[in-house]
Amino acid sequence: MSASLEPKISRTSSVDEKQDNVLFKSKIQKLIQSKDNNNLYRLLKKNKKSRTSYKQLKYEGIIYKIGQNLCIKADRRIDYVAKLIKIIKLVDNDDEIYPLIKVQWYYRKFELEKIPKPYMDYISENEVFKTNEYDYIEIESIVSLASILTYEEFDQLETMNDTTYFMRAAYINGTFQPPIEEWTTTCICQKPPNPDLKYIQCEACQGWCHLNCLKLTKEKAKKILKFICPKCQQ
Repeated sequence: MSASLEPKISRTSSVDEKQDNVLFKSKIQKLIQSKDNNNLYRLLKKNKKSRTSYKQLKYEGIIYKIGQNLCIKADRRIDYVAKLIKIIKLVDNDDEIYPLIKVQWYYRKFELEKIPKPYMDYISENEVFKTNEYDYIEIESIVSLASILTYEEFDQLETMNDTTYFMRAAYINGTFQPPIEEWTTTCICQKPPNPDLKYIQCEACQGWCHLNCLKLTKEKAKKILKFICPKCQQ
């Protein structure tokens, strides 16, 4: 009896496996189409052929290494910025490969939410804030390497490009760390410096003042041979 039933059990099992695999592949495709890479990673990471231990990758002729900062494609002209945390090769039951990278996000000015407008005036378009947010994204999202400097290093640059940024705080769970109130300040207004704004340097104290705070235009500032700030004039 068991011998006569064995082929039937085998055929049924084979059909079930094929159906399961079809459903599994369908689930993978839906995750890919919706760009739900976090759940794609959770689904395939247990496959023994999947690997998460690569130290570097080569994409469009450029080598990217763990720990480097990246410019990432956005749905707008401005790129996102992220740190490369992991390089991953996911493999399904049919040995199809799905390469991904894990990144830690930096926020840029346009991504900050619920920040009072006066605070936004202190933040540069070239400024980034490290977050505690991570995602799995496609390798094809990489635009280029990014360079992240301190504010002091950035302020000394004579030339820069669109991939150069600076960082002076983190943005964790919607809060600046350290808070803006603790950032270094400048000018007679004693507000955090923003390199996007125009300044003039005092010949006496070497401090910088906003042209707006002095009610000076760029044209008028250029004509001043020796500027002395209001504090030093007292």
